[in-house]
Amino acid sequence: MIFRNLLASVTFLVLVLTANRSAQALDYSSTVNSFISFPGDTTFSFSPTADNFLVTTGSASGLLGEITGTFTIGTITTNGTVSTAPVTGTGGFLIHDGAFTLSASLVWINVSQNGTGGVLNLDGSVNLTGITYGGSNPDLMALASAGSALNALSFQFVPVVSLATLRNGPGPNSTSFSGSVAVPEPGTAALIVLGLGVLTAAMVRLRAKNGTD
Repeated sequence: MIFRNLLASVTFLVLVLTANRSAQALDYSSTVNSFISFPGDTTFSFSPTADNFLVTTGSASGLLGEITGTFTIGTITTNGTVSTAPVTGTGGFLIHDGAFTLSASLVWINVSQNGTGGVLNLDGSVNLTGITYGGSNPDLMALASAGSALNALSFQFVPVVSLATLRNGPGPNSTSFSGSVAVPEPGTAALIVLGLGVLTAAMVRLRAKNGTD
């Protein structure tokens, strides 16, 4: 819960800082009984395969969507308390307005873990491409007009499950998730990285203060 509150605060700060330079941004979170799942065979995916997240901000708030595909975690590198690894594989990111569907190709690029918290696409790279949409929702139209965007996602395991365990097992390990999508202009990605850096520093200070992970 602490990690989610910190991430929400940082995400809000980043979106405020970039509001005048970003064509569109929206947040989403997993629906009830939906998870990011790590079976312990180097891969992860999202379940169920339909309606596994809910948009929580903007004109698209309340719309359901799903992340599809199976992704593979590469070799893990650990620096202090932070573990990172490349992620390969291509999936889909879809949002349904009841009549039309926004559709995009999705890659995650990397996964990072610090204590209980994990982040996909920590660097804030553009990882949604080929965005299409035929409906009239303003948020979704803006994303489709841009054609590409960045998608960063967070998850948490309490007690801690290491990235090595998530990759190699024993598994399965599953948890809820939340994320943000934004259309960046110059400087936006750097601010997102800065915000996530603030999050990491805050987590380290919090664990040091409490004397726990």
